[in-house]
Parts: sequence; structure tokens; C-alpha cells
Amino acid sequence: MLFKDLKEAAKDPILGLSEEFNNDSNPNKVNLAVGVYQDDNGKTSTFESVLEAEKILLDMDLSKSYKPIDGDKEFLKKSIEMIFGEKILEEKKTFPIGLNTPGGTGALKLVSEFLNEFSSKSTVWFSNPTWANHKPIFESSGFETKGYQYFDVDNNNIDFENMISSIKSIPSGDIIVLHGCCHNPTGCDLNVDQWKEIANVLKQNNIITICDFAYQGLADGVEEDALGVRILSEILDDIFICSSYSKNFGLYSERVGCLFYSTKDKNKCEKILSQLKKTARTIYSNPPAHGSEIVKIILDDDHLKKLWIKDLTILRERIKDMRSSLNSNLIKLGCKKDFSFIVDQKGMFSFSGINSDDVKKLKDEHSIYIVGSGRINIAGITTKNIDYISGSINKIIS
Repeated sequence: MLFKDLKEAAKDPILGLSEEFNNDSNPNKVNLAVGVYQDDNGKTSTFESVLEAEKILLDMDLSKSYKPIDGDKEFLKKSIEMIFGEKILEEKKTFPIGLNTPGGTGALKLVSEFLNEFSSKSTVWFSNPTWANHKPIFESSGFETKGYQYFDVDNNNIDFENMISSIKSIPSGDIIVLHGCCHNPTGCDLNVDQWKEIANVLKQNNIITICDFAYQGLADGVEEDALGVRILSEILDDIFICSSYSKNFGLYSERVGCLFYSTKDKNKCEKILSQLKKTARTIYSNPPAHGSEIVKIILDDDHLKKLWIKDLTILRERIKDMRSSLNSNLIKLGCKKDFSFIVDQKGMFSFSGINSDDVKKLKDEHSIYIVGSGRINIAGITTKNIDYISGSINKIIS
């Protein structure tokens, strides 16, 4: 009988928690697990810039026909300028090409399938820890995966000495995945000198490099957050970059992303693009259009672009405020654990240092849902629930 011995798949470690949260009857319940931005009212509101762009888009009465496999050319041009810098296409020092993909996850899947066809014996290396979906994406394409050192649990910061040492040990021809900014799940980012040192090691050791760049604008600003990606692109001969517009444009359900390949050898571009399009055809065929049209309209209009920067700034500053407020609250409560490191972390996520036993207690006793690793979505904290959250953490830690 078909599927007779089929076993139920394990629940996603993050989305599975959301199912539990939805079934929880506690009126004070808080979901700090799922990776979605929420405003101070606990809502994932649409950006004002996006609402205005959608009105323009509606009046344009565009066709619903398929987009090309690689997507809209103007959208890709604007995206390249945003990520690599506005002068990148004029300077012609590196030559980026891109494909519009179904979200950042689609970009990761596309590059994993592409690389498996041409470098199937390579091992893929991820930071330890990394985003929960990284390994499944590449393992489902047939790759073996391993980890390189990244985070110092005792000091709640990057363990750079051991990180660079472990990267130096990666064999030539293997693949590494780096986080461009707002490292998920730790919130700890590399500085400029560290990016340069890593880029030089990767070049010297001939390591295939992928940069997952899902949070541009959420750490320090759109230009500031691109420094790591631009350093890699400048130093490395070749690099793949997976970008997402879910967080920085609030377009979660539209599934807007890009896969970029940047090279010093212009002659490679058309060959690589043709092979990436061939691979994309077998996965999703053509990219979604609505979200990319919104992004294109915003980036092509001075007023809407300024409004978007304002929307993004409000989002970023609220997250920073919640980091500071959570730390201040815990200090006032006399919490035994020092949480000051949270203030310096970047983006939506924080590796809180709360152990798995205490994570379970927070869920079972206080209906506060946190990923088992202790990762907290800071954007789930509001002025309305922060006292309950900090009080609950203090009770558990004490």
C-alpha cells in the first residue's frame, strides 16, 4: 500500500513553536520564536512606502504574464546598485549578474542545486550556530555539511580567533556560507578588519563563497550593512550572494529575493547566468512578480525611496530600543545574569544565553516561546509585554 510505512516528519524547530503558541490559551503568551518583525502593537504592518507603491502598481494595470526566468531587468539593476553600490556597474571592476528568486530561501536553494551539479563533492560549511534552515537546504541538494567556529558562548560574542583558524582548515574547493549582517541567530556581526581578513583567507584557499544577505538595513543602515558584502566582492574573484526583501521591505508573503553572482572575469557572466537559468527552470520556472515590482517602484522613485528609508529606520530603531529596555529592566529587577551584551547585538535576533532548561520553563510556566537554542526575536518585544517578559526571565534565572 502506498505510503503505508511513511513516518510523520519532525516539526520545524521554529514554525512548530508557533503552532504550540497558537494553541496556548494564556492571555499573556508571547511568541519570541518566529522571525517576523512586529511593531509596538504586535502587528506586522505594511510599510507606508509599500502601500504607496502598490497604489501606483494598481494604476499601471500590468500584465499577469510570466516574468523571464531571471526576472525583471530593471529590478535586478536597482537591486545590484543597492547591494554592491550605485557605481558598481560604471566602475566595471567586478561584474555582478542576478536572478530574481522566490525569497532568500529560493536564492539559497537555487545556488545549492547549481553548485551540486558542478561541485558535488564539496562540503558546505556553516557558522556554528547558523539559521535552522541552512543545512536542510543544502543537504537536500545532496551536500555534506559541517560547521566552522563562530560564537563564544561564555563571552556572548564572536570567537574570531578560532573562527579564522577553522576557516583556514577548510579544504580548497569546499563551500562556505557567511552571514552578510545581522547574524542569525546570534546577532553578532563581523567588523571591517575581520571581513578583510576572512576574504583574503577565502581567496588564498580557493573556497567557494556564498553570502546570505537577508537583513540589509536592519543593523546600522542600508549602506553600512553592505560593507561586508562589498569587501568580499572586491577581494574575491567570485562570490554568490543571496538577498531577501522580506525583512527590509516587509514583503514576507510576496517572496522576493535575488541570487547574485559577482566575478572579476566578465567572460564567465553569460555562461554562469545561462546555467543558473537552466537550474531555476527545474525548481520554480519563473519568479513571482508582484513583490519585485513594488521594490522596483520604490527604488526608482526619490520620494518613495526616502519614505522607505524612514520606514526602515523606524523599524531598526525600535529594535534597538527594545534591546536597551530589556537589559535595563533586568538590571532594575536585580537579575543574576548579565544581559548587557544584548544591547550590542545587531538586527532582529539575539542569542540570549538562556539555556534549554530555562527556555522550557519560560514556555511551560510563563507561555513565552523561545527557540531551544535560546534565540530571541527582539522584534517580538513591545512596550506592552516587556515587563512581563523581563519579569519572567528574572524569575527563571533567579
